[in-house]
Amino acid sequence: MSQPAWNQPTQKVERPVLKLFNSLTRTKVPFIPTNANEVTWYSCGPTVYDSSHMGHARNYVTIDINRRILQDFFGYNIKFVQNVTDIDDKIILKARQEYLFKEFSKKYSEITNELKQFALGSWNSYVAKNLTDFKGDSSNFESWAQSLNIAEKAVDNPKIPMHITAAKKALKTSSDLNEYLENIKDVVVPELDKLYGSTVTDPEIFKQTSSYWEQRYDEDMERLNILPATVTTRVSEYVPEIVEFVQGIIDRGYAYVTKDGSVYFDTTQFDTNEKHDYAKLQPWNKADLELLKEGEGSLSSNDGKRNSADFALWKSSKPGEPSWKSPWGQGRPGWHIECSVMASDITGESMDIHSGGIDLAFPHHDNELAQSEARFDCKQWVNYFLHTGHLHIEGQKMSKSLKNFITIDEALSKYSARQLRLCFALVQWNNQLDFKESLLNEVRSIEATFNNFFNNVRGLNNDYNSKLASGQIISKKFGPAEKNLLTKLSEVQAKVYSSFCDNLSTPQVVRSLLDLIQESNNYISAIGTEIRVQPLLQTAFYITRILSVLGFQNRPDNLGWINEDQQDGQGSNREDTVLPFVQALSSFRDFVRKSAISKDDYKVFLDATDKIRDVDLLKLGVVLDDRNGQNALIKFITEAEKQELIRQQEEKEIQAQEKLQKKLQQIKLKEAKENERREKAKLSPLEMFKQGDYASLYTAWDDNGLPIKDAQGNEVTKSARKKLTKLQDQQRKLHEEFNGH
Repeated sequence: MSQPAWNQPTQKVERPVLKLFNSLTRTKVPFIPTNANEVTWYSCGPTVYDSSHMGHARNYVTIDINRRILQDFFGYNIKFVQNVTDIDDKIILKARQEYLFKEFSKKYSEITNELKQFALGSWNSYVAKNLTDFKGDSSNFESWAQSLNIAEKAVDNPKIPMHITAAKKALKTSSDLNEYLENIKDVVVPELDKLYGSTVTDPEIFKQTSSYWEQRYDEDMERLNILPATVTTRVSEYVPEIVEFVQGIIDRGYAYVTKDGSVYFDTTQFDTNEKHDYAKLQPWNKADLELLKEGEGSLSSNDGKRNSADFALWKSSKPGEPSWKSPWGQGRPGWHIECSVMASDITGESMDIHSGGIDLAFPHHDNELAQSEARFDCKQWVNYFLHTGHLHIEGQKMSKSLKNFITIDEALSKYSARQLRLCFALVQWNNQLDFKESLLNEVRSIEATFNNFFNNVRGLNNDYNSKLASGQIISKKFGPAEKNLLTKLSEVQAKVYSSFCDNLSTPQVVRSLLDLIQESNNYISAIGTEIRVQPLLQTAFYITRILSVLGFQNRPDNLGWINEDQQDGQGSNREDTVLPFVQALSSFRDFVRKSAISKDDYKVFLDATDKIRDVDLLKLGVVLDDRNGQNALIKFITEAEKQELIRQQEEKEIQAQEKLQKKLQQIKLKEAKENERREKAKLSPLEMFKQGDYASLYTAWDDNGLPIKDAQGNEVTKSARKKLTKLQDQQRKLHEEFNGH
């Protein structure tokens, strides 16, 4: 017999295709990884010289969300590479200046004239360099600063407010040495570096600074629940590879060596080649000298550059800078080359995704692309460039000079990691985010909505399980309302998938989840006591799963996220710990309330207190010892002690049952005897000798019913008559007892 034909089903609804906003096209394009089994992804990491701030948080949390969506929602295997830049002009300056100021401070045990004179000279140099409009001296600086329209000046030079603050602080008088040194630090440090920076030659000084801030960065990322990279690369461990990579670019004809031993990338040579394009990401900025200068670093000399847009691949080290051997002399890597080398070492000659903040697009990322495509002689080193948007604070760019600079540590002292992540998820990843109070209020409201929903579902589920445990039979049949809720769940699932496909649109996803919560709340309100918990559990499971995809930590039961304020020291959830106790208290309250409304006898209340003491709390490992005139003594016992007390209780219960059975038997026997007497009492004493066994023994009776002749006709003897009288008197008493006189 042949197999019956099978009809292959056809898909009625096609799923959308995942598209990402690619900075290389400035449009949303389909995401097609080179290798279907693995996505290669490089993300620019921190330059470790200071505290990580909210701009870093926005970038790294947002990238973490995107990574999790591709990995945990779409199912891609991701090789995620991130660097640590521990060789950089900013690190060199920070390490050098901190060291010099520390050594400078050791020289003084009090505020001397020498210290004051050095501070004043440093102040003059600082002001002359950074506040060129000021023409007076320290005595009239305060009045000049007050007359200045700082906001207007800051438009052209955002650092003006910071410089004015530093100069004013340095002029403050103090008799405390430590306070005085702290006040003058900002103006003294540049002068110390100018005078003695070249004397700092110990590599350990630079390493200590970068290592310290790298550790702080790692701690911040852990607190923000950011996934660690698959591979973390550190620049200082890649210097030989960098030298080799630079030599490869020279060999291709796209780099040149200057007299001081520096190596520069030739942007003109590269851009004029038909195969290549310079500044693919932001071609409109390729002639922006300010951005180009900033990208080279403050310690760059730029001597011997052929073109203004050329950038350093290798920098000749000056005194006071760390250095490594190279074919061109002692030097150190340029900033841009570091990422190209480290990324290529792990991902190969191309990669699927490169990510970072939009502020790095030019010149950093454009230079990465140019030097890598020159080295590998390829047209496209990166297939998708994902740039996270800027972060502003209350509509302004975050800046120390504007006093709106917020470190991650400061932010986490005011907001939870969950609130920050939710804040970032509510704004499209490649859009600008304005970190302001109205957004945070929205975050708090949304967080409360999720919390209330999860609390309600868990409460309903606990109630459902409690009823099952008590032996109740609860209907599971779905009616129209339950079926409708499942339909809404399916619709939201489709919307979420579509939203993720639309450039990983987390704001749309969050809105869809909130819509599903509203539908669930409507169901709860409409159904009342006949709620079916199963469809609510399915909605809660799904919402929890999507929140987990976004990086929110979920509970072990998958009924909501973990509430950070409900964790004990071992990471257990407080709700799970206290639930059995609250259930016992709630059941006791329900019983007392019901009994009070019914006006039951006071004994039922005493019995209820005994039950919660002897049964409910004992099961939870708590013993209450009643004390005369005092509150009960509360004791927490071990599991073994609990089991022993339960065993003793069970033994007492058995003994009590045996005693009760014995008592019941005695009562039953007594009742049987009483019934026998009652039946016997029905017989009149006048008739007792005329019925039953007596009837055949006698033939004549007197008026009182006493026998006078026996069965043979003989008179009853006097002694026999006496006994019969006694029996009749007993019967008379019994008869009168049950029948009255």
